[in-house]
Amino acid sequence: MDGFVTWPAEFAARYRAAGHWQDRTLGEVLAEAFAAHADRTALVADDGRSFTYKRLDRLSQRLALHLRALGLALYDRVVLHLPNTPEAVIAFLGIVRAGGIPIMALPPHREAEIGHFARHAEATCYVVGDRLRDIDGQALAQAVAQDCPSLRLVLVGGGEPRKGFRGIAALLEDPIEERIAADVLPRPDPSLPALLLLSGGTTGVPKLIPRTHNDYAVNFLRCAEVCGLGADTVLLIAIPQGHNFALGCPGLLGTLSRGGRELLLSSPAPDHVIEMMQRHRVTHFVGVPTMVLGLLDHPRRKSHDLSALRTVITGGSKLNPEVGMRVRRELGCDLQQVLGMAEGPLFYTRLDDPEEVKIETQGRLILPDDEFRIVDPDSGAEVEPGAVGELWCRGPYTIRGYYRAAEHNAKAFSADGFYKSGDLARLHPSGNVVVDGRIKDCINRGGEKISSEEVENHMLAHPAVANCALVAMPDARLGEKGCAWVVLRPGASLTLESLTKFLSDERRIARFKLPERLEITEALPLTNVGKVDKKALRDITATLAARD
Repeated sequence: MDGFVTWPAEFAARYRAAGHWQDRTLGEVLAEAFAAHADRTALVADDGRSFTYKRLDRLSQRLALHLRALGLALYDRVVLHLPNTPEAVIAFLGIVRAGGIPIMALPPHREAEIGHFARHAEATCYVVGDRLRDIDGQALAQAVAQDCPSLRLVLVGGGEPRKGFRGIAALLEDPIEERIAADVLPRPDPSLPALLLLSGGTTGVPKLIPRTHNDYAVNFLRCAEVCGLGADTVLLIAIPQGHNFALGCPGLLGTLSRGGRELLLSSPAPDHVIEMMQRHRVTHFVGVPTMVLGLLDHPRRKSHDLSALRTVITGGSKLNPEVGMRVRRELGCDLQQVLGMAEGPLFYTRLDDPEEVKIETQGRLILPDDEFRIVDPDSGAEVEPGAVGELWCRGPYTIRGYYRAAEHNAKAFSADGFYKSGDLARLHPSGNVVVDGRIKDCINRGGEKISSEEVENHMLAHPAVANCALVAMPDARLGEKGCAWVVLRPGASLTLESLTKFLSDERRIARFKLPERLEITEALPLTNVGKVDKKALRDITATLAARD
């Protein structure tokens, strides 16, 4: 496949010999669960809808057949852009079963991001929600289609589809399987991409991450095992279903593989989460640290029965140890920390780890053939145990390159195939890793990664902006927010409100990327080699935030 970087032959042989790669498609892996648990509940949504394994199987196959009938070819790329509804699950499964490759966009993404994904991957289909929070999804689809010649099919979830579009609801009501046999569905090569996830995006818009059937299957199967999921699991997902964390770490696919039930929420608001946890007797709560803190600090938490809760699984950003200690003490359940990247590497604390290890570390890798190094980022030489360095990883589910990004791949991967994560980490005496920050220019806003460079490029288009920099600002709830430092053009003025309005209305970037503080300055500090000194700006910003 053009632009897909494969594993070297000797590594592929090793992973197959060890049983990590089983040369089965995602559809074939999940078919076992659909057959074994046909009458059990697989998915429950907060709109009251519920789906057994049998029904989920039937509807996803029906959509796959419709996609084929509408012209979706094997390995066609499909931008999947739906809110947290059952249609998001059915569409993902249907696209994969049809042999397509879903690009896992997130609900906040807008024209700048969606247009890039569609053009870069030459997507032929766009699956979009009628409403995406405050966004008119169908208007967004019309704008994207005008600028993407390869896009020939738009499916709409929710609402009445406009002229030229197709509604998912109507397709799911049409029993096409009575007219077309399932054997028209192609079998993808398990060693080729099954889906394209999104990078955190530290240089421009997010890169596309090709995850194969082989590597993603071992990803979610092993995660489900490490997290102790089973047929009695009720796992709550309130983060976007398209996130790697929500999809396969262990997420939807890990839960289905064990015969459990996913509870899919349309909102991560603590009020809603707590109510749904009690109503559905949730056993596993998946959330970024801000969501965990929101649960702990909710004023009415103690009035709800959360006694079914067994484990809080948290990742996306580093958990404050103080918050970790509160989980056991106040919720009476276990805690698992995850250091995960859509590129593949997954570090988990284990359920039988000592308490201090669960609280103080972000875990260890999940397979014997996983490898990691902690290195000096300049020389690539491994640092002494306990010293801080950049975390490099490779293994059976860690990619060897981004999709269609040869120039970037030369920088993001070592000559011997290790992914350079950009995370600063150190080895804990337990053998687990502890994250101590990042070397990449990225803001982690409650688990959402914001590329400073991408937002800066958009800010520079503002007529009042001569130069700018976006840096992380500490935030007690979200961990970090974006602070924009701006040098104005002569005679110009700028407010935070006018800047964010421009970025939202004119540049059409996702709302979570908008700066939340504006500082006007006569000049940006520079390093000795003339680059903007982001470290100095971060230090100044942290001081300003502490004074507020």
